[in-house]
Amino acid sequence: MHIASGFLSPPVWAASAAVSGTALAASLALARRRLDDRRIPLMGVMGAFIFAAQMVNFPILPGTSGHLGGGFLLGILLGAPTGVIVMASILVVQALVFQDGGVEALGANIFIMGVVPCLLGAAARGLWLRPKPGLAAYAVTLAAGILAIVAGASLAILCLWWSDALPRGISLAHALALMGGIHAAIGIVEGAVSVAVVRFVLAVRREAVLGPACADPYKEAA
Repeated sequence: MHIASGFLSPPVWAASAAVSGTALAASLALARRRLDDRRIPLMGVMGAFIFAAQMVNFPILPGTSGHLGGGFLLGILLGAPTGVIVMASILVVQALVFQDGGVEALGANIFIMGVVPCLLGAAARGLWLRPKPGLAAYAVTLAAGILAIVAGASLAILCLWWSDALPRGISLAHALALMGGIHAAIGIVEGAVSVAVVRFVLAVRREAVLGPACADPYKEAA
């Protein structure tokens, strides 16, 4: 799902950089007020886990690839602001060190794989803050995980389309159907992995996920 260098037009990468820059600045401001010391080790561990998971990818269309996203999982475990910061850090390292995603496309990639899925993960986070998350939490997490991946893939295609960078002979509808179909299957894995990881982390380090909400399970959903 990374967009590589040379595929986005200047108006598209500039607009996406402005949007993602604003979202990242807001995330930094919110995280500074909300960050709990108990979450810092979890940020590092999850950042390394997502980084490794994203390195396993395969090409779909020129300029795009398919892989687990991870932003949705970060949104559940860390909340949207901290999740966006961690995902932005991962994408910056991948672009600068591993050339996985273009530097000028960082704004688009951060929005596609960071901002949108982290917000969806934060929406599902409230279900996991309950004392005993039930089947509703599992079902919503699975469905939202699929939505996060498909939405990200669709946004990547729209960015390429707005930049007039779709491969010759491939229409917008065809590209959306192709990416959506493949990423729906990836989304099932994403949702299932998210459920398994959240259950495990809550079992072993519940206070790292909930932070101040440990005292009041309904206090903090984001």
